[in-house]
Amino acid sequence: MKNLFVVSALTFGLVVGTQGINAQEMASSETTEIITIQQDDYIDLAVENLPQNVIDAVAKDFAGASIESAAAKEDASEFKLVLKQGDKEMEVYCDASGNWISK
Repeated sequence: MKNLFVVSALTFGLVVGTQGINAQEMASSETTEIITIQQDDYIDLAVENLPQNVIDAVAKDFAGASIESAAAKEDASEFKLVLKQGDKEMEVYCDASGNWISK
C-alpha cells in the first residue's frame, strides 16, 4: 500500500514537473517577426481589352513594337505592358490616358 502511494506521488511529480519545463520553454522563446513585401498587384489582361488610349500611345511612341502581354491594376488606373520590338523585349507602364509612367 505504501509503495502504491509512493508510485502515485512520483507520477504526479513527473507530470507536474514536465509541464513546468514546457511552460518555461514557451515563455522564453523568441518572438517571430513576419515581414511582408508590398508589391504592386497587376491582373493579367487580354491585349484586346486595353483602352484605345494605351494602344495609340504604344503605336505612337514605340512604332513597330507589338504588345506581347498586358496587365492592369485592379482599378484599371495603371497598365503594365511587355512590348517586343525586333528581338528586344521591354516592360513599360502607362496610365489609362496613355501617359508613360517611369518605375
